[in-house]
Amino acid sequence: MGGGLALGLSSCLKEPEYSTTPAISFNRIENIRIPAKQAGGQVLDSIRMTINYQDGDGDLGLTSDELKNPPYDFQNGTNRFNKNFFVEPYIKNTRTGKYEPLTTVGVPSPGVYTAGQYNGTFGHLTTDTDSKAAPIKGTITYAPIAFGLGDVFVPGQTVRFQISIADRALHVSNIITTDSIIIRPR
Repeated sequence: MGGGLALGLSSCLKEPEYSTTPAISFNRIENIRIPAKQAGGQVLDSIRMTINYQDGDGDLGLTSDELKNPPYDFQNGTNRFNKNFFVEPYIKNTRTGKYEPLTTVGVPSPGVYTAGQYNGTFGHLTTDTDSKAAPIKGTITYAPIAFGLGDVFVPGQTVRFQISIADRALHVSNIITTDSIIIRPR
């Protein structure tokens, strides 16, 4: 009798109703120190960002085969949707206290950073939604940035990032802002 009751309860559960446009929220950000691979080599830092996501039809992520074909392929040197994880860094101006896009602040060497440089691609998050639409939610951790001292960020700078993602139908999520981190000294 207990088995029938459990079955009856499970049949009453409904799938969550999420928008078919992905929605994201901030989870965490970490600055990771990467030791030098060889004696005398350069120590690197990496910034790892984790976001929460939910999507009503589960069409998140791109495969290497999908990236070779429209609408995701790299066309004439540009196509925003050749990537699906969008990241823009912001640096805190020490005089004003306001965050400014890295593209306007400048970096230690000209031409080191261009807008969209840290955008990346994540693969399909579940095989369950490859053949049928179904709501999904979870987390994505992304670490697009490995840098040496003074490459782009310098010790003591306060940095945060704006993030959004796109699904296979080219719906772009809301934009979130991470917490701030301070670039560590060597």
